[in-house]
Amino acid sequence: MSTSNIRRLAGRIGSAALLALAASCAPLQPETGPGAPPWIGRITSIEGRNAFVDPGNSGAARPAQNGQTLLAGDRFYTGPGTRMKIEFRSGGAIELDENTDPSLFQDLGCLVVSLFRSGRIFVDKSDACIESLGTKSQQFSKVVYAVMPAGPYVQITVVEGKARTLQPAIAEAPANWRIDVNSRAILAGGKPYQVSEETVRQSIEWTLYYRNRTTSSTTRDVPIFFNFGFPQRSRYPNDRDTGSRGNSR
Repeated sequence: MSTSNIRRLAGRIGSAALLALAASCAPLQPETGPGAPPWIGRITSIEGRNAFVDPGNSGAARPAQNGQTLLAGDRFYTGPGTRMKIEFRSGGAIELDENTDPSLFQDLGCLVVSLFRSGRIFVDKSDACIESLGTKSQQFSKVVYAVMPAGPYVQITVVEGKARTLQPAIAEAPANWRIDVNSRAILAGGKPYQVSEETVRQSIEWTLYYRNRTTSSTTRDVPIFFNFGFPQRSRYPNDRDTGSRGNSR
């Protein structure tokens, strides 16, 4: 074989090797075939420019897309001036206000929404479990959860149905009632308290705020919690007993 032929052959082998290497380094596409993990939720509405999804809470966040499916462990969040709605595969939906950062888990038969450090969510679902700031609760129907900066603590407002805290203590509230809770205790005297219908209305009026609203911004803003460290998933208790209202010390 001549020297020129050897060089051409080596060049072809090198090109093929580079193509194979490039293919191996290409981003993996989501699994959709048989054996792929089932999706838990689907993004059905994004209002604003700052909605993101971090698959598996891996730190590789990308802009969220309408119609995008979410798997167990995915973190999804909004930045300034953005609202997002996700419909669950098992029925019901969740709406995120701006600067809100939950994740989805399917654990022990209960759909767990983990709300990390900030924001406000409206959950419309017959049976969902919510974790936030060291607290755990379970809801039936329509409930608003807000991380209140003073403390901080989680404020649970029941719009329809009922909600029940499981950690740090058990307390149950029907529609038009509210529970304030942190990782140590049920606040407001250690028990739920009733609020007016106007207060309940105000607690969900933000869900309409971004509809039919346009923005002139062409750049995405970083959410206020972007550089925080995020806790890992914790196993959710399968507590379905009604129990009695209780207070922590």
